[in-house]
Amino acid sequence: MSLSNSVTTMLIDPRSNNNTRCEFRLDDDYYASNLKLIDVGVTSTEVAGSSGVGGAAKIMTYPQINGVYQCIRNIYLYSGSTLIDSVQNCAQYSAIQAMKTNNQGSTDLNRDLILNGLGFQRARVGDNVAAGGGNGYAARRPASMATTLANDSAKQCAVHSTNGQIANNQSLIGSNQDSQSGAVSLGVFLQFLKSVSILPRIPDLRLVIEWDTNLTSYFDQLAGGAVTGVLNIIRPTLVVEKLEDMPNEPENVVFPYMSTIVERFNVPQAYSVAPADLPSDPFAITANSTVVTATLSADLGLRVNEPISFSRITDINRAQMDLPTDPITLTTGANSTVTVTMAKHGFATGDTVVISGIAGGVGGANNAAFLTKINDATGNTITVVDAGSFTFTTTIDAAAPLVGGGAAGKLNGSGASLVSVDATRINGSAQGFTVASVAADGLTFTFNLAAVTKDSPSAVTSGGGTAGAGTGPLLSARTNRLNQQQSSFRSQAFTEKFVRELVFFNNTTASLAANKRFVTAATRSPAQLNERLQLIVNNRNHLPDQGISNEAMRVMYLNSAQSNMNIPYICMLSDSGDQRNAVTAAGGVPNNDNYQFIYPHGALKNNFSITAAKVGARVENLRIEHQREYGSTEGSQGAYTLLCFGTVARTMTMKNGNVSISY
Repeated sequence: MSLSNSVTTMLIDPRSNNNTRCEFRLDDDYYASNLKLIDVGVTSTEVAGSSGVGGAAKIMTYPQINGVYQCIRNIYLYSGSTLIDSVQNCAQYSAIQAMKTNNQGSTDLNRDLILNGLGFQRARVGDNVAAGGGNGYAARRPASMATTLANDSAKQCAVHSTNGQIANNQSLIGSNQDSQSGAVSLGVFLQFLKSVSILPRIPDLRLVIEWDTNLTSYFDQLAGGAVTGVLNIIRPTLVVEKLEDMPNEPENVVFPYMSTIVERFNVPQAYSVAPADLPSDPFAITANSTVVTATLSADLGLRVNEPISFSRITDINRAQMDLPTDPITLTTGANSTVTVTMAKHGFATGDTVVISGIAGGVGGANNAAFLTKINDATGNTITVVDAGSFTFTTTIDAAAPLVGGGAAGKLNGSGASLVSVDATRINGSAQGFTVASVAADGLTFTFNLAAVTKDSPSAVTSGGGTAGAGTGPLLSARTNRLNQQQSSFRSQAFTEKFVRELVFFNNTTASLAANKRFVTAATRSPAQLNERLQLIVNNRNHLPDQGISNEAMRVMYLNSAQSNMNIPYICMLSDSGDQRNAVTAAGGVPNNDNYQFIYPHGALKNNFSITAAKVGARVENLRIEHQREYGSTEGSQGAYTLLCFGTVARTMTMKNGNVSISY
């Protein structure tokens, strides 16, 4: 019997579909495993679609690596409620798969079906010029491939925010359900479909798809303004080939197959060990205490007990104190002595203090002279009576009333008595400070002085100096800090399973700048400075030496574990990482030939760094040792998720109409 004469092609509508989720159900029957989705895509009512209306149009395109694969967030294959196979983080997974497609497949297949933009191709610019010249854009294929058209010269790849120009090779997102759409071979995601050629009579076979309609997952080229509305899912159709007249299968059937599991590990933020400028007056000091609270401009990743030192710190001054109501008492007669009541004033005999705000009729007939003397801006030299009062003398005769001053009096030191902590007690590495505590947000920390500050009823809040690059307060050294950030992750998902290989993807949430956005945040795997990766499989180092320790090794291990990489992926390793086509770097044209390559071969450098490792064993326990340093770009500084895609062995058993899955 020839299957070609016994196949019925069926177009199946979804049982349910919305902008979040879609579900298909298949009758219990025999099907070829080459399941396909057609009419896959998103739309926006704000965009121009593929017709092209110049600079006034809002433009969105599918990601250049993923095309319409970007629409799928997660995908699941069930028998009833039993999960047979699935892939989560489909955007990252399909980006990895796209980089394994050969160049012929990229240009002939992907651009027409997947609507991505991978692959080298030669095109004549002059043949693509839209009506109206440089302000339009033309479809290289009907209702499909758009190309940047600055003019007849070969400015082929720059992304502009004006004149309606868009990056070439990227497919436009349409404005309605009849717009261009793509096709998805489900075997790209579900390895079960590649492990068997014929699907047996799996009871209650269900395909569930979760969609990605997040605007940031797609390209908004800013032409005509940013798209702000809702993306809508085009209603997809499932294409299946039903096999007719198949013989009855045994009651008990066992199918071994491979499946993909993704496990996520949170890589914490990396921090610089370089000196850090502090904000103005960064120090607050608690009264009669050794504790100093310091404020930072950004989280530096300080750790408790970490040695630190400072430089360029100025004296830390007292905070102005509020005097109690009627704090002034005078002695009667000539040369009256003024007594000032202030709890915990913290001054010493011989200090100069400055009082302000004293008012009222204290001192009788010479009231004005007393107020001038007490409120003298140059201060008065005092004699301390006790911790709660001090005196100074006058040459003025006093009469009743002898007590007063009002409720607005202020007190502070002057000169040396103004200083709570001298700068020499903080500056320099000899102080031996260590971090005592760090706030949860990392923006404040405390350390301890060798001796208590001068007593005061309120915290000393003013001190440290004025911020300024090269001049302001500086956290000058964090000694004994390793430059490397090290993390150890223990796997839960891959234990007690046969694992064929693991693929690693640095999943960040940060996007590139709009004019350099060749990869979206969802498909971006930024390279890390001096990144190292080692696998501890069943309590033994799985990789030789220090593991995967440079970009060349990352590609070598990826190639060994997966397959030969395609030309666009290999080309990402050269050049400077410019987000434009290398042949039109800086907007120039190196020759006058109208024929140019249309693949920006430097664009992925440092933005699509993935690697893999063969395992080929049953894993009882797995630990991933990861190390990186603080890099010069945000992609190598912030926290991110290390995605680990593992290919594991599974077995599906069908017995008496019931399906069970085992590892």
